[in-house]
Amino acid sequence: MSVTVRIPTPLRGLTGGQGEVKASAASVAELIEALEGQYTGLRARLCDDHGQLRRFINIYVNEEDIRFLQGAQTPLKAGDQVSIVPAIAGGAGKGGGVPASAGGAGAAGRLPAVARGPAGGVAAGFRPGH
Repeated sequence: MSVTVRIPTPLRGLTGGQGEVKASAASVAELIEALEGQYTGLRARLCDDHGQLRRFINIYVNEEDIRFLQGAQTPLKAGDQVSIVPAIAGGAGKGGGVPASAGGAGAAGRLPAVARGPAGGVAAGFRPGH
């Protein structure tokens, strides 16, 4: 049974630049093995040395996180859409989501003026109510 797998940009070097690939497998675990057979090195990027999915890799089957399904044993059927999504680290913290190196919030915990805008909006030129 063929499924479509969406490959994130950081892993496309292993798939010859392809953003979507097809593979046949009955479960997510089998899918990872099938992908490894087609694209050597992909398993090492997705799984740790014990064969477990890495913490920072999220896999979705038809937009459902497999962690809330059956994990790597989540069954697949023909036509399923599988998305591999690396987690993004970080958070708003004191910088309001803007890294300090890019002018994130200072001691006052406010966004820099360019992000707040002249009327205190969230973007330059944004004025609430206009």
